[in-house]
Amino acid sequence: MTSPTLLPREDALLLWFNEVGKNDADLVGGKGASLGELYCELVPRGVRVPNGFTSTATAYRRFLDAPTPREAWLDVPDAEGLPMLRRTAVQAGCLSDALTACFQDANPEDHLEMHARTQLARDIVVATPVPAEVESALRGAYAELCTEYGAEVDVAVRSSATVEDSDEASFAGQCESYLNVHGPENVVLMWKHCCASLFTERAVSYQVAKNMDPLDASLAVVVMKMVRSDLATSGVMFTLDPDSGHRGVIHISSSYGLGELVVQGSVSPDHFTVWKEGLKSGYAAIVHRHLGAKDLHMVYAAQGATSTESMDTSSARRRQWSLTREEIGELARMALTIEEHYGQPMDIEWAKDGRSQDLFIVQARPETVHARASVNEIVRYHMPAGLARQLAADGAVIAEGQAVGTRIGSGVVRLYKSYEEVILKKRALRERLAAGERLEDIPPAQHVFDKGDVLVTEMTTPDWEPLMKDASLIVTEKGGRTSHAAIIAREFGIPAIVGCEDATKKLKPMQEVTGSCAEGDIALVFDGIHPFEIERQEIDTSVQLDTKIKLNVGFPAKALEDSQLPVDGVGLARLEFILTSEVGVHPLALLYRQELQDYLERGVMVPELERFREAIEAEGEEELRGLIGAIDRRTGAYADKRQFFVDRVMEGVGLICAAFHPRPVLVRLSDLKSNEYRQLLGGRIFEPVEENPMIAWRGASRYVDPDFLPAFEMECDALRLVKRRLGLDNLELMVPFCRSPEEGAAVQRLLTDRGLGAEAGVKLFLMIELPSNVILADEFIDAMGLAGGSIGSNDLVQTVYAVSRDDLEGYRHPVDARSPAVKIMIESAVKSFRDRGLEIGICGQAPSDHPDEVPPFLVDCGISSISVTPDTAMQVRLAVAEAEAKKRKEGRSAQDLEASELESGGTASPEVA
Repeated sequence: MTSPTLLPREDALLLWFNEVGKNDADLVGGKGASLGELYCELVPRGVRVPNGFTSTATAYRRFLDAPTPREAWLDVPDAEGLPMLRRTAVQAGCLSDALTACFQDANPEDHLEMHARTQLARDIVVATPVPAEVESALRGAYAELCTEYGAEVDVAVRSSATVEDSDEASFAGQCESYLNVHGPENVVLMWKHCCASLFTERAVSYQVAKNMDPLDASLAVVVMKMVRSDLATSGVMFTLDPDSGHRGVIHISSSYGLGELVVQGSVSPDHFTVWKEGLKSGYAAIVHRHLGAKDLHMVYAAQGATSTESMDTSSARRRQWSLTREEIGELARMALTIEEHYGQPMDIEWAKDGRSQDLFIVQARPETVHARASVNEIVRYHMPAGLARQLAADGAVIAEGQAVGTRIGSGVVRLYKSYEEVILKKRALRERLAAGERLEDIPPAQHVFDKGDVLVTEMTTPDWEPLMKDASLIVTEKGGRTSHAAIIAREFGIPAIVGCEDATKKLKPMQEVTGSCAEGDIALVFDGIHPFEIERQEIDTSVQLDTKIKLNVGFPAKALEDSQLPVDGVGLARLEFILTSEVGVHPLALLYRQELQDYLERGVMVPELERFREAIEAEGEEELRGLIGAIDRRTGAYADKRQFFVDRVMEGVGLICAAFHPRPVLVRLSDLKSNEYRQLLGGRIFEPVEENPMIAWRGASRYVDPDFLPAFEMECDALRLVKRRLGLDNLELMVPFCRSPEEGAAVQRLLTDRGLGAEAGVKLFLMIELPSNVILADEFIDAMGLAGGSIGSNDLVQTVYAVSRDDLEGYRHPVDARSPAVKIMIESAVKSFRDRGLEIGICGQAPSDHPDEVPPFLVDCGISSISVTPDTAMQVRLAVAEAEAKKRKEGRSAQDLEASELESGGTASPEVA
């Protein structure tokens, strides 16, 4: 039991966690106040927090103002390039005056000068003796922690600036923390090092950028029991999506060992996304998981009381998830409790104790990037339509990594291995300038970093921040979405690509590049400078539309951003993108992976594979072994390959549904063609070679075929879990390329038998893309028990005019969705479904490709909803609003005319009578 502080709070040199709360930042800093709030208010509600104490701002001020003997600073070295500065500073009678001298007349824009001044300041702080009363208080409190936890208890000594972690700014990582500290002498020493870290170049630069005076700040220091995450895992959580700002999810990053590597960006962690509403309702609402590399982990050093070291992670552990589903759920529930208590999105650090196996919260602060973002404006970056796809086809993609945000940036590459390399180059450039050279006469290649350049390095630390803010794009080889580079990029509004493997080898100094984070979860670096647009959209949802505007969504990772558009849901979620990007293996190759290996080893083929014998034998032994190895590498953490498929599809669809909830999400069942399936791992074995895959074995005909049925059952299992396990009740399903009512009825029975029928609350739609779907609309509605339909204009053009939709531009008389026969089909389909009181929408490309022409026609038809690509949603919304206004005006004019005729005519003519 810790002893309470007896002095008045404002005079106390330290305060225990149970003595402070969130309003005490002026006494114990942001970190200390937050930990006190958590310990006092949320430990009783199930949030675990280690005990500890915080030295106060009063203790820090005593340290600054205590008389200092001159001999204490005799060994302090000179400031490089400022020989007179040390002499002035050490003449001071106390630390406060010495620091004032260090920063007097400083130029914060001169990085070299600030580097020298802050180094001198830190040297002086470390050389200054700690006042006896402060040292006595620290030793006594540490002794009490030893009484609670055991002799020579290991503690973390963590800086807590009184200007830190406010609602308006995050100082996370600006001051130092020290882990695995044992013994009272080391606690006092590390306390002094924390005080010195208030004057690092990065901390001073950050404060100056925020119009803060570094000498006005006070420092508190937290001393708390270490969580032995070196024996387990640790990471960070956000109670919103850190890229899009979507507030409906919790984002968790996790890796092995102490959490420093995750924060620094030295390791690519696992990522987990949890849907809040599902969690509140008791569901296991983990809607997405991403397996990170986790190639390094930080542990206590084998020797040395206060040191840590980084070690390689075994390949077996790297392929495993660092958290179980139960642990993800427990962390998410604690995060939700913390957010509800603070009433705002939070940035949280957590750690798992490898001895007790308990999960602890070790810090919580307000999330500051999206908290300041305008909720009425959407900023979208995009390249001209089709440009990114064309560049990829032309081989212009030179690197790939994980996208941070959705921005695009371009410029000249500046490649550095370390920040020390930057400092050395700056010194050399300064010497040239001092010798009389003009900067404009020095070749750009010999500059250090110009505003708008592209920063490429292995990883960033807070030292880089003064330079990072001038970058147009940041590319790092290591790190994930919560790494230092990612956090600072969001703070400064700069596009960043992290985890970009071999970036320092693939990108060359002075090379012109364009980096796009607007293409989905995977960011691309293109060779050369390419055009892009920045679109700022004010959201005005005051105009209510009769026609619903929905989105076509492919990549789950973009759903969190896209869902914040003023739309009514998803009119087409394509499973194909999940199958190609998230799975990447033919479903039957996953299902029969073990049987293929058994065939290789024993030469025995099971009956299920007899149908594919010829293709298997044609592959050859070496190819089959290569395939099995590729599948194993792709499926990493999964012994059960079937479960890998189910989980990937469930989580891909789950993330889309969670992003848009409670708005409906219409998921089209898998519609890859045979030539597309053949591109997946193992596809050559299980797919035929067809002359015209566009009108061959695809859509509904696959689901009812015994050869493909086991794969479709896997798909059904995944979709059923979206509703049952994740609790996402906005899931709707759509059957594509269904040739006859009988075929549709067979698919409907399969879905019902697998828990995806109407009685399970899953609405069924038909994708209307064949003339038979229009001509026999009533028969399809009755046979399948449809809730609605959605027109696939791309395939409808193809099947109405007997053309290949991939070659429409090649015809002398080209046709598209605006052609007369297609428009007649659309009108007929809309009428058939509206006459039955059912929803009827369109999800083809036509409204997106021709946003000013097609939507007005669809409004006139009376269509229920129009689904478009996210980049055209606002334009289509405007076109629909204008078309509806015009239709209402014409309707009123017709009514007025009819009324006028009745008034003037009085009675009918004799001929009519």
